[in-house]
Order: sequence, then C-alpha cells, then structure tokens
Amino acid sequence: MNSRLVTTVAVVGALSLLAATANAADVIEEPPVYIPPAPVEEVSTAGWYLRGDVGYVFESETSGKYGYLRGGYGGGDFVQYYHYDNIETDSAFMVGGGLGYRFNAFARMDLTADYFTADLTGSSNCVDVPGSYCSYADSSEIDVWTVMANAYVDLGTYGRFTPYVGGGAGVANVSYGTMNNKFECSGGFTATNCGQTFTHEGMSEWRFAYSLMAGASIDITQNLKFDAGYKYTRIAEGEAFGWDAQDIANGASGVQGYDHGYDLHAVRAGLRYEFGGGGFGKGKGKAPVYAPDPVYAQDVVFK
Repeated sequence: MNSRLVTTVAVVGALSLLAATANAADVIEEPPVYIPPAPVEEVSTAGWYLRGDVGYVFESETSGKYGYLRGGYGGGDFVQYYHYDNIETDSAFMVGGGLGYRFNAFARMDLTADYFTADLTGSSNCVDVPGSYCSYADSSEIDVWTVMANAYVDLGTYGRFTPYVGGGAGVANVSYGTMNNKFECSGGFTATNCGQTFTHEGMSEWRFAYSLMAGASIDITQNLKFDAGYKYTRIAEGEAFGWDAQDIANGASGVQGYDHGYDLHAVRAGLRYEFGGGGFGKGKGKAPVYAPDPVYAQDVVFK
C-alpha cells in the first residue's frame, strides 16, 4: 500500500513538471513593432509674385553739350559744341509694377517697369558774349520709362521684418518735350535775339540703365507684403533736342543738344503679393506636419 502511494505521488509530480515545462515553452514574446513617423511636409519658399509701387524721385542735376552753327552756314562741318552750365529736373512722383519669382528664402528676381514725368530747366552763357550779360534759359519736360531685370538678396527674417539689397540692369526711354530756348540779356547788353524764345524739337531714345536698391519688407498676411526702400538709377547719356527753325533753314540737321545722363535718387513703397511658397517672411507655405512619437507594441502573447 505504501509503495503504491509513493509511486502514484511520483507519477503525478512528474506529470506536473512536464506540464509546467510545456507551458513555459509556449510563451512567445513578440518583437517590438515600430511604426514609422508620418512624413513631414517641407515648406517651399519658391513661387511667383506681383508687385506694385509708388515713389518720389528727387531733383536731379546733370550737364550736357549743344551745337552752335558757326558763320558760313552750310552743315555739320561748321558746328562747334559748347558745354551746358547745368540741366536740372524737378522732383516728381513715379509709379511702377512688375512680375517676379522667389527661388528660396533668400534669393528672388523680378522684371519691373517704372514711369515718371518731370519739368526740366537748363542754362548756359551765350556764345561769343563776354561775362554774363547774355544767357540761354531753356525749359522743357522729360518723360522717363525704365525697364529693369532685378535680383535681390533677403538678409534674413526677423519676426515679420525682412531687409534686403538688390541691383538691376536694363533700358530707359528718355523722351524730351519741346525745348523752349530763351535769350536773356542784362547789364545793358543788347542784341537782335534778346528776349526772343526759339523752339527745338525734343528727342526720344532708349538708353542703357542700371540701378541699386536697399529696403525692407513687412509681412501683412502670409501672402501680402509691404515693401519700402531706396533706389538709385543711372541712365546713360544721350540725345536731348534738335535745331530750331532758323538753324534748320541755314542747313543744320540732326541733333543739337545732348545730356550727359542722369543720376536718379528715389524712395518708393508698395505691395508685393506672393502666390506660392514660403510662410511669413518667406512667402506662402503650409504649416509643417509634426510626426507622432514612435509606438512600440510590447504585450506578451501566449500560444
């Protein structure tokens, strides 16, 4: 009896041990499951933009030369040139606009056209008259169109404020109105022409021009920017006016007067609307999508 009981207990213990071992073998720990983060959309800074500007062109002073038909009247061989004492343009308002493209947060280019018209005056002493007893007083107006290809570098964005520098090159159409040339006499000097005014046809031509700019833009909305700055423009020398009727009757032809070009200084302000790319200070763009933290599945699975 005792031996049978011992045998039974031993068998039960062995079976329990085998069952425990089998259950332990069935426990499988799954490897961690890595869920990749959602893709983060990059903010593009590229895109087209439109701009419109108004500005103020300050008074400008230049010089020039004019031809004088010497005795003998017979053509260009008798023309002698003299220096203008001064040519001045009054200050004037200007308007402009353009189409541009932003390449990234720092570089952009645009093509612009600007226009202004201003009164013009000039003066010089009469030829072959000593002292200042006789002078020429000229008056006209000048219309100027500039068409420029410009490049800019934005110097970083500070809040909604983005300073920049730039430069451009292109052409300018300088068109003079009729030039009124008045002979003014003083100091007892008298001559047939004293007090008379002669008219000269104004010239119009395209010339080379370049410009330098500095300014800053301020974000109004994500797409719309207020842009203000300074612009310097150099316009090359060229034709100004033709001969009067009296000189033409005596054989003169072509151009009588030339200017030595213009140095224009202007302040300007306007709006720039960016159609694509960027965000505040850099154009239009969607906000980045932040990826969630990786999730690991670590539950124990029993088979």
